[in-house]
Amino acid sequence: MTKGLLAALITWGALVGPAGAEDLTRRVDFFDVQGRRTGYAVIDERTGRVDLFDTNSRRTGYGRLSPSGIVEQFDLDGGRQGIVTLPGLPERTDR
Repeated sequence: MTKGLLAALITWGALVGPAGAEDLTRRVDFFDVQGRRTGYAVIDERTGRVDLFDTNSRRTGYGRLSPSGIVEQFDLDGGRQGIVTLPGLPERTDR
């Protein structure tokens, strides 16, 4: 009886997952005017970190996401590349 209960709890825990767990990582693909993919960004909404990649999945830079959806972008050497707005991100007011 105890082994059966333990197995049932383990199975239920694996199916349900941790309470309140959400996937707060998002990928945003970038395309040129002709519809070709030019790269993508991986956004961790928990920390506000943005990692930028080219079409071959090579990391080209990083940034920090502000609550309004604006990213301050840096190259791999830490040089400031400017400020960009990522499309398709709703404005966050909970940070």
